[in-house]
Amino acid sequence: MNSPITGKVMVLKRALDTLAYKKENFEIVYHYYLCEDSGEQFTDDSLDTLNTTQVYNQYRNKYRIPFPEEMKQIREKYGVSALKMSEILGLGANTYRLYENGEMPSVSNGRLILSIKEPSEFIKQVEASEHILNSKESAKYISRANSILKQDMESKWNMICNNQIFYHQEPNEFTGFRLPELSKISNLIAFFCENTSNLYKTKLNKLLFYSDFLNFKNTGFSITGLSYNAIPYGPVPSEYEKLYIRLSDDQQISIQPKYFNDICADEFNTLKNFNEDGFNKEELTTIHQVLKKLGKIGTKQVVEISHKEKAWLDNEANKNFISFQKYAFELIGV
Repeated sequence: MNSPITGKVMVLKRALDTLAYKKENFEIVYHYYLCEDSGEQFTDDSLDTLNTTQVYNQYRNKYRIPFPEEMKQIREKYGVSALKMSEILGLGANTYRLYENGEMPSVSNGRLILSIKEPSEFIKQVEASEHILNSKESAKYISRANSILKQDMESKWNMICNNQIFYHQEPNEFTGFRLPELSKISNLIAFFCENTSNLYKTKLNKLLFYSDFLNFKNTGFSITGLSYNAIPYGPVPSEYEKLYIRLSDDQQISIQPKYFNDICADEFNTLKNFNEDGFNKEELTTIHQVLKKLGKIGTKQVVEISHKEKAWLDNEANKNFISFQKYAFELIGV
């Protein structure tokens, strides 16, 4: 961005700051451009969005207000339009769609929406709305919710597996304020497998880390919803062994042991083609940047790069979870 005062290119700066929202202060990493000649600070639309997104994410997390993607998933699983969901929950005519597009619900409305993740609670709301639904609509929605209840019981083992893989199953600072999504993780792995030769587990762990943290640095959100721990070989997805076993069992990836003298390393290959439709424009830019920077260098070099990250240095001793909000903006490896 050029300075409106001097016309010269300005320097992007970051600094810890607090922004107020709904009479509360939230600590963020404030992004701005500095005109070095005048000392004046400026922002553009993208920086304003990044700064305010940090505040909104923390507010949602604090009061457990569902994120837009959560609200869309809740609605779609019942096969309900946004307009009809607004009617069922007693909201304004276009309110649910506004929420899905990013408008912040009140805490009470957020809790109401979160409650209907449980099919039994959704059925109660439908039954309470029979004065505005015709009998055919009501029967359809209740039937759909009962089918989901039955499926949940039948897929209990699948739910237990997910509980073991995803330590954090709600959007928060350790997931990059994203819901963990197995299909998206598998798709991202497919991208790196297709574009990286001899991809081994240790390097893959770092590619996932850098993809998620770089995307958060640029947008305020991770890509996959994975959480990460710091271990001796660098940052890794939490419960990554269970994650890869699950993806292998689901025939999404193949894992082949390769022996080098007395050392065994797991080589990864994808069993499905990468689908870029599963990613938005910013996410695609991110993963291509990570590939360009780290894709062609060896595992040892990637590990050494990750060991320079403050995210790893501050957390390795205790194998802590790594906060996106605290460390992503200090990323230096990509």
